[in-house]
Amino acid sequence: MNLYPIIYQNPPVEEVTSISYPKISPKAVIGTDSMIIGNITIADDVFVGFKNLLRADSGYPYYVGPCTNIQDNVLMHVHPGREHVVVNDQKWGVYLEGENSVLHHAAVHGPLFIGYNTYVGQHASIYDAVIGRNCVIMHNATVTNGVRIGDNRFVAPGQSVWQQEDADKLPPVPEQYQGLNQHIVDHYYRLGKSYGWNTPLAFPCE
Repeated sequence: MNLYPIIYQNPPVEEVTSISYPKISPKAVIGTDSMIIGNITIADDVFVGFKNLLRADSGYPYYVGPCTNIQDNVLMHVHPGREHVVVNDQKWGVYLEGENSVLHHAAVHGPLFIGYNTYVGQHASIYDAVIGRNCVIMHNATVTNGVRIGDNRFVAPGQSVWQQEDADKLPPVPEQYQGLNQHIVDHYYRLGKSYGWNTPLAFPCE
């Protein structure tokens, strides 16, 4: 039984001619059966659960910021070629700023920026967007077509946001959801450390 995730370099293609290996903090936790391929930086205290696919093989690199949790069966990829977001004068395919939650079966597809303390619900589909800080994107929502969502905005369950005028009309996060993400971040920080210390199902961990 293989108890390790697959962490490997990308194969060279026309869109990405350089070969890169993931850069993963020793404080991160990666679950078994997850695959992390190519130029992906995973920061301190990130939890990547089980059966996730983070594949940087078709465009600019990815960044997964501190204390982010990527739960199970999450897909992270990027549109082939030149599309990207810019953070600190550097081009990225996918950039998660930190303390983000990406729930089960979500797709976070670049070019994409997700700001600090933003929550992405189950089965959400995000493809080509800039999403601000402290947002809540609920389950089965779709965000696409290059829209920009400001800070502290709420996307309702099943809502489709694909025109900028719709993004501009999004309401503030309702009071009952304002602490949702930090609760999840805290739980997965503790859960990830416990997996690393008490089971062979997560790697690596201090």
